[in-house]
Amino acid sequence: MAAMVERALIAVAVLLTGCSTGVGACPDPAAAPPAELALLPAGLSLDQVGTVTRVESADGHLSVRAVTAKPIDEVTVLIQDAVTAAGYRPAGMDNEGFEAEVFFTAGTYAAGQALVRRGACEGQWDIDLVLIDPATVPSGG
Repeated sequence: MAAMVERALIAVAVLLTGCSTGVGACPDPAAAPPAELALLPAGLSLDQVGTVTRVESADGHLSVRAVTAKPIDEVTVLIQDAVTAAGYRPAGMDNEGFEAEVFFTAGTYAAGQALVRRGACEGQWDIDLVLIDPATVPSGG
């Protein structure tokens, strides 16, 4: 009987140790360096959306990666608001509850999309936002 109690106490200690050391927990996402954040178009702030973890610009396209713990329904609206404030126009949204897409235009051109998916960490959502540089859109478009 004592051996059984001892094994049970060891099992509880292992479980508690695992929880207290963050096994299975995820660290807070690291923000992108200031040089990358400077690539964001004027007026585009994702501060209300979540933590921007990466920004890349290539061939007239901007790719932004972010992480948030906000509910997906709230996140899609916040993304739309943020991108609209930067001069893009909303062009639709598809929210399936487990992932969502938000679409944008610049003039008559498709200008970008945000994809929101469950993150690897419980309660987090990964956001992949791709936008064209509005300066690359032909005038009159």
